[in-house]
Amino acid sequence: MNTLLLLEETGVKVGSAKALDILEHGGASVDRDIMTAYIDEHMVNDAVKSMPKEIRLCARNPAQDMQAPKKGYPYMATNGTAVYTRDLDTGEKRMTMGKDLLDFQVLSDAIDSIDYVWPIVTAHDGPEGGHGLNDFVISLKGTTKHFQGEAMSEKEARDMVRVASAVVGGEDELAKRPIFSVIQCPICPLEFEHGSVEATMEFARAGIPVVSMSMALCGLTSPVTIASTIAIFNAENIMSFVISQLAKPGAPVVYSSESSIMNMRTGEIKYGSIEEVVLASAAGQMAKHYGAPSMVGGFGVGLYGSEPGVSSSASEIALGAMTSIALTDFGSGIGGLDQAKGASLEQVVIDADIWESIREIRKDFTFDDDHFAVDLVEEIGPGGTFLKSPHTVRNMRKELFVPSQEKGALFDLYRSTADQKAVVEQARGRVKKILAEHRPEPLDGDAEKAIDAIMAEYGR
Repeated sequence: MNTLLLLEETGVKVGSAKALDILEHGGASVDRDIMTAYIDEHMVNDAVKSMPKEIRLCARNPAQDMQAPKKGYPYMATNGTAVYTRDLDTGEKRMTMGKDLLDFQVLSDAIDSIDYVWPIVTAHDGPEGGHGLNDFVISLKGTTKHFQGEAMSEKEARDMVRVASAVVGGEDELAKRPIFSVIQCPICPLEFEHGSVEATMEFARAGIPVVSMSMALCGLTSPVTIASTIAIFNAENIMSFVISQLAKPGAPVVYSSESSIMNMRTGEIKYGSIEEVVLASAAGQMAKHYGAPSMVGGFGVGLYGSEPGVSSSASEIALGAMTSIALTDFGSGIGGLDQAKGASLEQVVIDADIWESIREIRKDFTFDDDHFAVDLVEEIGPGGTFLKSPHTVRNMRKELFVPSQEKGALFDLYRSTADQKAVVEQARGRVKKILAEHRPEPLDGDAEKAIDAIMAEYGR
């Protein structure tokens, strides 16, 4: 009810005449003097009815496709768009370039517990006006996994579609197998920026899944109360759904919130807060209410430090894990430092290992005759042992988290975080080994030529 009041009476500012046109044609009341649209319950219901309740996020390698809704623990991605890294050899804090992004994507491609990738760092040497596209192209070359980017204009969105179409064999094939999706963030509270909203419409028409990630901050971009913040991020998601469905009925969408609170002492966003867990849980519940796939969780243990390692406390790691199991299909955050402003290759390895060791809490378990094993208990009898039973061998790795010998030693090291240097050194060695040995499947030669031609347009 309160979300509908915001949409009907407060309205949402939409900075694009094209977007206002399709909203007005779809039944919205539009005030063009203040670029604001007002939508009613009927439009909301039509959008919810139109949007698909199941989606597939595909990859260059079909074995790495992702289906949502997801059973068990969520798919997990890297963190996104950090502006600095810690140099792998010198430890120096420096601005990130295209070569850095490529290394991050190659590393992520090799790590099994990372299911899809964001552009974890920004390539500052990319072409003006096409940074999102440049990051997209680098990522396509660095991984065969699903990639999730962002476009800041209709043109950039169209060119991303052109690039991906060249890889999969045409726009029709891309609509069937979207090898990328996008995060298009509203400006909280209740505003859609010109370039981003026009990109959203372009992606909707091409069949590219759009993640409408609201980033409300209690006390700054939303009222300080949890209830009001939930209503605002819900309204922003609903408006994004309406725009996508008006652009193309049946366009794939993902409900998303990375909302948290403002640190009342510093004015910064406060990731890892107790309130973030509550907001993520609420967003997950709202997504379920509308039948939408969701991305509301995040995980990372280098959250507060600017150096790689396990800088978060046990309670902060627990809170991060809780947001990642809050009824969500997709999560992110692997490899980030310093409240997501930085990233390091070593941190990717550390976060991915720890995520692998705790994600099983949301694993699905089976309750049938074989798993209750009443006959086996009767056979062994009171006081017996089940260690040598074939039933134990058959089900051990399905039911229990049993890491490899190498991983087991590492997890023991993580549990004793007093020696941070040893943790980071171990991770650095693995990074160097992976980068020296792992080679993602290259793009087809014709696709490379088509992509180079598109990128040359930005060079001109």
